[in-house]
Amino acid sequence: MCTPTARLNLVLLSDSLSWSRDVSAQARAMGITAVHTTADAREAVTLLAGGFPAVSHLLLQPSQAGDLLPQLVNMTAAEAPHGIALVVLGDAGPLVGNPSALAMTFVPEPGAAGTGQGWLQRVLQPSPGPSAINAGNTARNDRLSVEELRDALYGARIQTRYQPIVNMADSRPIGLEVLARLEHPVRGILQPDLFVPQIEEAGLAWPLTEAVVRRAFEDWGQRRLEAFGFTLALNFPLDVLLIPEALTWLEARRREAAIPAELLVIELTESRPVTEISRLRHAIATLRSIGYGLAIDDVGPEVRDHHALLDLQFTALKLDKDLVRESPDSTTAADFLTRTIATARAAGLTIVAEGVEDLQIWDRMRALGVDQAQGFLVARPLPAAAVPLWHRDWCARLA
Repeated sequence: MCTPTARLNLVLLSDSLSWSRDVSAQARAMGITAVHTTADAREAVTLLAGGFPAVSHLLLQPSQAGDLLPQLVNMTAAEAPHGIALVVLGDAGPLVGNPSALAMTFVPEPGAAGTGQGWLQRVLQPSPGPSAINAGNTARNDRLSVEELRDALYGARIQTRYQPIVNMADSRPIGLEVLARLEHPVRGILQPDLFVPQIEEAGLAWPLTEAVVRRAFEDWGQRRLEAFGFTLALNFPLDVLLIPEALTWLEARRREAAIPAELLVIELTESRPVTEISRLRHAIATLRSIGYGLAIDDVGPEVRDHHALLDLQFTALKLDKDLVRESPDSTTAADFLTRTIATARAAGLTIVAEGVEDLQIWDRMRALGVDQAQGFLVARPLPAAAVPLWHRDWCARLA
């Protein structure tokens, strides 16, 4: 059964009149009206970067993408709940061997076998099947072995994505959260829930944190992210935050990268009760004395001791994305948010809502007194090279 047409928002990147006519005609026959055709790869990037309305499929003619081909392909990795399916039109050769393209669907040139009437309906499925490149690769949710995790960590297979954060009062972009991805040679680009818990179970949280920080600091200079004056939020599990050598290493890398400490926010990611408050207090005091910001991440009802953490020198509190999404329809979630925001406000913390996916949630968070927002309404997690394009487009809409 095909995805309901109301949820389909197609971007066609092609300079081919044949592709444009074919896609448009078949889309109209299916009742799909949200088809954006462009021959400009930069415009395609900005369309994919913005999370609302959510793009469902990128129909990509590789020869038209130019130098932005890797960015466009990387942006199609599934980002729940608004994944982008990649449909490659014509020659898939440039993508062979790219792990980011393992989940693509390949459609030959117009007129070739497989491109008769109805091909568009066949590829617009909720869960695209194995492609010509990754046929037979269906075990995408299997647990990774410790060897695979180590290979990724020490084989430069950890990638970074950057999710923009905006000020709710004026919608001004103010920061980026750094998110990890794992590039698996068989399964493609994996989301954090498929590898981070296993990495932490294996005692590899520090090597993962180190790899992400290195990549983020490289992007800061090489991709000129510093030009925007953004804050950069880095996730640190409690076990890592309590390692004195890790903090020493972080400070040395920050100095090498010439990033002002005031632009870095360390997010404490921890769902377990924090039992070593005195050690945590010392670590936070050390970072705060240098100028770092500190955030309590993913605060929800399951974080039983967040009130105790408010007595420490944290500067921000981030509301769990699932809780934020549920708030319009859940009295329990709404009540928890109201209490937590009031407590954080009294403690002088900046309040950030994750999971802001539509205008209804945006308006609700703003009415509750939230200061900053991130989520698919603002932007999906982006490759570093896509951040300037998103920023240009976002600011143009604000003007």
